[in-house]
Amino acid sequence: MLKKYFFASCITCILFSCAKDNYPETPEVITPEEKETISYSDKLIKNINVHTEVNTVNIFNETLIGVYDKENHKDYRSFIDWNNVFVDSVVWHIDDVLHYNTRSEKNLAYRGITFNKPGDYEFDLLLYKDSKVIKRSSLTLRAIAGKDFFNVNWKTPPSNSIVGQSYSYKKGYRIDQTYAKGLHPYSYVSLYYGDQFPKQTPEKEKEYLMEVAQATYGTPTFVTTKNNQTELDEKYTQLFKNKLPYAPTAIWENSTSSIALVGVPKDAIETYFIIAEPKY
Repeated sequence: MLKKYFFASCITCILFSCAKDNYPETPEVITPEEKETISYSDKLIKNINVHTEVNTVNIFNETLIGVYDKENHKDYRSFIDWNNVFVDSVVWHIDDVLHYNTRSEKNLAYRGITFNKPGDYEFDLLLYKDSKVIKRSSLTLRAIAGKDFFNVNWKTPPSNSIVGQSYSYKKGYRIDQTYAKGLHPYSYVSLYYGDQFPKQTPEKEKEYLMEVAQATYGTPTFVTTKNNQTELDEKYTQLFKNKLPYAPTAIWENSTSSIALVGVPKDAIETYFIIAEPKY
């Protein structure tokens, strides 16, 4: 009898011991120091995203791209405290169009983007640390030629003379579009020069502007490589009401506009631009 009681006691003791191992009386507590923490900077980097209200934009017309905290601001509007985002640089990039490297300027909240050629463009916001991209936020923009002449509709003339501008960081130029009121209104696009944009040779101006015009309007109806200068001069005089002393090197026509790539002054060309008038 004592022997049976002894074995029963042993079994009870073992079961009680196992129960204590599986269900401790005092749960294990993880101290704050032991918990995995994420810094404010890392959290913000993780949540940074980009947004634009208009994904399709007319050439030479500006659209805005903004940066926001996608976790805390569903309305796409955030103030990003870049001083507390521990990265080496912030780059705004579109192939051939834009490559802007900055760190803490106020305009990092938004940036205006323009295009001088139709097409689909991929925008990237890149955050660099130790020469590596640690965050990429992207969106796709589409540029279209939906107006009569670049960013101008003749029937709804703009109120300002400067109606658009566009950049090419890769080729190092800026192009402005200007609108001129009058009895016979016209518009033209030309290269802008300043500290950031050094003077180009006339041949380079011609090359860049021809590329821009052909991307929108296709092959010219008349061009100096196929027609002699007299033919171009006659066609230019026939199409354009403003009898300006320019030397046309290419001419396009569509349903709404007469367009020409011209050199100025006519007898000793120093610069080029694209000019257009409404079809009369």
